[in-house]
Amino acid sequence: MKEKKNIIKVLRPVFGRIESAVGTTVDRISRGNVYGKLIILIGFLELMPVVITLFYPSEIRYAPWFVIPSFSAIALGIIIGMFTKQAPERTDEWQAPIRRGSFPVLFAWGFAIFLGSIPFFLGGIMDFLPALFESVSGWTTTGLSLADVESLPHIYLFFRSFMQYGGGLGFILMVNMLIHGKQEINLFNAEGHPDRIMPNLKKTSQTIFLLYNGFLLAGIISYAIFGMSFFDALCHAMSALSTAGFSTRADSIGAYGNIGIELVTIVLMLVGATNFAILLLLVKGKIRRVLGISEIRFMLAMTLVFSLLIAASLVMDGNGVGESLHNAFFGVITAFSTTGYTIANYAEWNAFAVFLIFILMFIGGGAGSTAGGIKIVRVHVLFKSAVSGVIRRLFPSNKVISLSYYKVQGKSPIDGDLVSETLGFFFSYIAIFMLGTALILLFSPGTDVQKGAFEFASALGTVGISNGLTKAANYPTLIVEMFGMVLGRLEIFIVFVGIFSAVSRLKKFEFKRAVKKNKKDKKTKEHGSL
Repeated sequence: MKEKKNIIKVLRPVFGRIESAVGTTVDRISRGNVYGKLIILIGFLELMPVVITLFYPSEIRYAPWFVIPSFSAIALGIIIGMFTKQAPERTDEWQAPIRRGSFPVLFAWGFAIFLGSIPFFLGGIMDFLPALFESVSGWTTTGLSLADVESLPHIYLFFRSFMQYGGGLGFILMVNMLIHGKQEINLFNAEGHPDRIMPNLKKTSQTIFLLYNGFLLAGIISYAIFGMSFFDALCHAMSALSTAGFSTRADSIGAYGNIGIELVTIVLMLVGATNFAILLLLVKGKIRRVLGISEIRFMLAMTLVFSLLIAASLVMDGNGVGESLHNAFFGVITAFSTTGYTIANYAEWNAFAVFLIFILMFIGGGAGSTAGGIKIVRVHVLFKSAVSGVIRRLFPSNKVISLSYYKVQGKSPIDGDLVSETLGFFFSYIAIFMLGTALILLFSPGTDVQKGAFEFASALGTVGISNGLTKAANYPTLIVEMFGMVLGRLEIFIVFVGIFSAVSRLKKFEFKRAVKKNKKDKKTKEHGSL
């Protein structure tokens, strides 16, 4: 324990100097404009895959397709920063924090998705729409893919996993880690980071970054110990930790047939599906406190129950007990963590087992984690509320049943506002799922309801498990899935609020321009009459 503390003490000042230097430079270049900062950051992220050419020199011919969009983005960010200023934050409208937080987040993700598609398109790997689909799937940590991974160059395999690594962290978190801004709290919340695990936001971002990369390094080393090549270990560790699912093998983790590799993957998926505040408690060794958190207890119970049910159904189909438990446990973890790695062919499973996997994809992982879905904490709140409602009906009394749950910060009440907000998100999620499924069935004639529903649930939950529909899908179906992936990663409301904010700004701009034009015309008439 003392050695760990000493290492942290040594690394923290070094990391602090590096991030301070980079942050100051970027801040000066962009002059505090959040859009300039985000564009510059995304441009630098686009440049990272070029490092792979040092190890695979024959792939240097693909480097320009990363360098050109990267340098173009960095130059654009600098120009925007130099010639625009950050608008002062208004406090006279209650909507201001929500709107100001949502639109920059939506802009960052949209710009990153577009920029991420360019190397695939310019490099001749894919046409533009499939390239855009691959980028959406990467940044949103989904894992649905149209690429033939067995024939992809290493630089593109790395880029796919690196997109998922960056998407798991989030662009706003990376910006906040380096630089300060007036809107940083609104942006941080809007991107889906609910917990402040340190006294200030900058230290929170830095701590999450250190945790994320610490587990990444541990994952790479563990994979290598069990026989995976360094390149494959790097790619799979990035994807598993971000609960994403891109693999360097067509048969995913199952291609290795190695129980050690599967166990490492399970641990990384569980880490990725867990709230960063909870992970910090784990690192500090506060196991008993972690086990008292409602979200963790619900996750453990869910894993046990669903694993046993799926295993029992597989045994009834004639499979061995050991094999069934093994496949069921891995399938449960990969489904609710919304990772999408596979070791078995789900097409060979019975309908009951597939249906349970379907439910787990809906539930998703922990709030504030890299996982998608409705989130365990919301399901837990709804479950307790439903049970409480049944008890009130069965045993009516004058006593008031107080509901609560335990999170990192301690006991928290489940009040009417929390239940109402949770129900609002739940029904919005279900409505979008039904609409998306209907559109897939409309655009993909001959697809049955089960396949269409499963594929869109996988996209909306950012899971990545596929029944083969995506690979054979037409462009309209791919577009529907892309919208599902973005809505799932940004948790629906941020997308709608961001779009509303953009439309409002556009109307406001047009109104101001009309007012200026009227004043100018009025002055012209007055001058003419004189």
